[in-house]
Amino acid sequence: MTPPAMARPRVLSLVELDADELERLGAVAEVEVRPWTETLVLTDPAELAEEISAKQVIALFVEADFVVGETFEAAPGLRFVGICRGDSGHVDIEAATRAGVVVTHTPGRNAEAVAELTMAMMLALLRDVAGAAAYVGERRWDDPVTAYTEMRGSELGRQVVGIVGLGRIGRETARLAKAFGARVLATDPALSDGQIESAGCEPAEIRDLLAESTILTVHCPALDSTRGMIDATALAQMPRGARLVVTTGEGVVREDDVAAALHRGHLAGAAFDVFDTHPIRPDNPLLDAPNTLLLPHIGGATDATVQRYSAMVVDDFLAFFMGRRPSRIVNPKVLERLA
Repeated sequence: MTPPAMARPRVLSLVELDADELERLGAVAEVEVRPWTETLVLTDPAELAEEISAKQVIALFVEADFVVGETFEAAPGLRFVGICRGDSGHVDIEAATRAGVVVTHTPGRNAEAVAELTMAMMLALLRDVAGAAAYVGERRWDDPVTAYTEMRGSELGRQVVGIVGLGRIGRETARLAKAFGARVLATDPALSDGQIESAGCEPAEIRDLLAESTILTVHCPALDSTRGMIDATALAQMPRGARLVVTTGEGVVREDDVAAALHRGHLAGAAFDVFDTHPIRPDNPLLDAPNTLLLPHIGGATDATVQRYSAMVVDDFLAFFMGRRPSRIVNPKVLERLA
């Protein structure tokens, strides 16, 4: 692979970068950082191509912005796209390969953050942390006995935690749940029973997992094969009084079915950090359902997540710039074109 000829390449980052990693990148490149989280807009693909060409940008870092085929065609000087997230659906990978553009991603950059939040959501449901805090904050705490009679909760170590999807987030969730003493079941069609066992989980078919789980946590991506998989039928297979935690892709869990199960009392509680829309629609049935914990998609929102993806994307860009193979390349076939 031949490195770009420019001595000081121009890099445009439409995502926030960690200060230390930005300094490391700035030692070899001219860097413009314009995060979508500050501009609050996603750049129009045609305008993005025009800017890349006008500024002679050879590397683009994105997280939420789309890079479509027309952008690659209209910006022939672009040589590298770093996706600061695990999935690559925002970028036309085939078009990038045809254009000779190396694409990398940052798998697992938020695994620890999402897994820790998953545990926090489990604990909050088991102990009704939000309700207890409101009880004090609303100045209703006038009886020292109420906490022991009406707010008695459950312990995580006594639960059977069922994990649907044992990727990086699912594995980290399993590790943390095991540390609390919970029994952990897992199902993932991409893994063998041995691989599931190596992650410290008991392999189980989805029907058996649902039937035994007192807490179900869902960590599979949003695919045609997973859309709507946790629906009324699946929920009915769970034990009465079970709880549900959702940090999965949009549409995997049927929100209306969960709301109905909460109203019936079949589910004792549900926590969501991911919804079918972001922000949540004002008519979403979960907003009126009892025993819910609804969060504004904060799963990966930690300083450590920013540091991790920044280090990954800078590492891979520097490898590319020095003529080496990036570690997290999405389209390795492009290297044949650049050889």
